[in-house]
Amino acid sequence: MTSSPPDTYEANLYPAVKQQASTIPVTAVCLSGGGSRALTCALGQLSALNRLAAPNNSSETLLSQFQCISSVSGGTWASVVYTFLPPNVSDSDLLITPTPPGALTSAAMATMGSQCLGLVPQQFNVSAIADYLGVLWKWGFFDPLGPDLRNWFWIAGVGELILKPFGLYNAAYSSNAPYLLPDRFFSLSPDYIQQNITSENPTLTPASFYTAKPNRPTLIVNTNLIESFTEADSPQVPVQATARATGVPGESPDKTIVGGGSVESFAFTSTLAGAGTSPQTAVVNVSRCYSLCDITGCSSAFFAELLLQYINVAIDDVVAEVVRKFHLSTWAAGLLKAALQLLIDSDAAEVVPQYNYWPIGQVSQPQNATRGFSDGGSFDNTGILGLLAQTNANRIVAFINSETPLGMAGSQVVVDVCLPLLFGSYYPASGGPYVSYGGMSPQQPLSYVQVFSNANNELDALCLGLYNASCGGANQDSSLGTYTAAFTQTLVTVDNPVANIAAGREVTVVWVYNNRVNSWEKQITDTSLLTDLKNGQSNENYNGTLINSSGSGIGPLANFPNYYTVEQIYLPPEAVNMLAQLSAWNVEEIQAQIGALLS
Repeated sequence: MTSSPPDTYEANLYPAVKQQASTIPVTAVCLSGGGSRALTCALGQLSALNRLAAPNNSSETLLSQFQCISSVSGGTWASVVYTFLPPNVSDSDLLITPTPPGALTSAAMATMGSQCLGLVPQQFNVSAIADYLGVLWKWGFFDPLGPDLRNWFWIAGVGELILKPFGLYNAAYSSNAPYLLPDRFFSLSPDYIQQNITSENPTLTPASFYTAKPNRPTLIVNTNLIESFTEADSPQVPVQATARATGVPGESPDKTIVGGGSVESFAFTSTLAGAGTSPQTAVVNVSRCYSLCDITGCSSAFFAELLLQYINVAIDDVVAEVVRKFHLSTWAAGLLKAALQLLIDSDAAEVVPQYNYWPIGQVSQPQNATRGFSDGGSFDNTGILGLLAQTNANRIVAFINSETPLGMAGSQVVVDVCLPLLFGSYYPASGGPYVSYGGMSPQQPLSYVQVFSNANNELDALCLGLYNASCGGANQDSSLGTYTAAFTQTLVTVDNPVANIAAGREVTVVWVYNNRVNSWEKQITDTSLLTDLKNGQSNENYNGTLINSSGSGIGPLANFPNYYTVEQIYLPPEAVNMLAQLSAWNVEEIQAQIGALLS
């Protein structure tokens, strides 16, 4: 395959700014990773925030008061669709209607609106995957004599399975190019494009871009550059993509990857030709549109391997469905199955998304290199690090949409691993109290996730605060899992060179943790839903902790509400609706805490 000659453009550069403390409220929502579970929680959370009135202004919603949304992985599946929602899809189509638990019915929970965000987890089914694999087949993806296209497997999957149903993906799969070719870039708005892009690039028009829906919070999508994607556990450098610009504000732990800022998003992954005609611009060559499938796919790159595992389990059914839909011969069916098996057996490095990268500080001496991009959650799974790197946000609602239920091991409250990392700590394999990394060190790459000081045992305060909120108060261990796990905390940032975060910023966070809430479950009256909850929680104690660490629940609500990230990428409508309703109810329960944050 040969690619067509690239187009040449001039792109604006935005040098990194080490954000300082703000004297006014700067507000944000963070949506953690966690695949279909995280998307489902985010669906409920966005729905409630979009319905509840803002404090002191009943004509506006809580969501309208937030200036930014920062997301990771499965949270990005939700945030990208929400932010770039096309005009022909309304918020009422996309979101759910929060409903009191006593009014929930099995019939209503078993259905999903035709344009609801909750349809995404059902896209991971044999029929939809067969449609997607058929597209790859026609492209020549499985041709053993063609180029190696495995690094595009997940990017195409995100486009076909997650974004296309919402009108946010259309791509050509050309035999003349060794990569998929999305039809559009993405940017902030038509006005922004005309003012900042088309003046130097007249062939680009607003029609060349997906643009953010008006009046949405600024979106920050988090992924990472991998220093060496062919090496396991290679250090990572945080990358943030926004509708305006995408880049690396910091540098890798050993300084081999230089960041220094961002470039206009349409030019990220381009090939740098040199400095532009005016200061803070660059001349770039672009062979394909860097599009929404790219930022969404990189942010959730972990699911490339999971999708392959899913296909492996159902490979005969998947191949049979591709044969039926695309009229493949017996010979072609055998070739497809053999090619799929080879793809399934690929090393992780062979399916990691790969793009060109160049640091914006070196435009006069172009340095282009192919880099791998990892799942945002493989570094910081909360979205907080990228938010603090890109903005001076100081008031955050952080939704930790975790698989790990709150629990107690000895005297230590156990939470999801993403939380101690923010405080420079980790949970030892032997159990016991959280252990500090003792500062940031290249020998401990995850030590660079730290953004908050733990000088006054802030991590323990957070863990205990969430635990007590779930219990309804201190010293009520038997009531764990009764109430919404939410806790408000004021923290101070530490210097982080990898993310380019300054020390000394004061940040107030309302933490909201995905956990069992029995006070919500007790209000449900529908007998079918109650039966499904009982079956789904058959491996859980009443407080949500597991009876058998290697076991699981059964039925449509298996493991509710902490659906497994790996095994439950497909979720039926009832599973999505119920978790989204619980997540919305949790937001309603802490409306006063959120209101206080915004006041």
